[in-house]
Amino acid sequence: MKNPPNHNPAQLKPERIPMLYKITSVMALLEISHATVYRMVANGELDLIKLSSRASRITSASVARVLANRSGKD
Repeated sequence: MKNPPNHNPAQLKPERIPMLYKITSVMALLEISHATVYRMVANGELDLIKLSSRASRITSASVARVLANRSGKD
């Protein structure tokens, strides 16, 4: 069985970075809970795009920003 593709924006080439992530993908990338994703949206740390009444996505730029801030604090 193949390993799942690596969706870490810090390690992917720009042409392979998705523009939008599902909430569950952001949870996995940042190793945070569903509630924390929405808390970060409310705090302005992540940018949420509403696609429909039932579908939302998080921008890759905001995920990259969070990852960059985390790596800068190490």
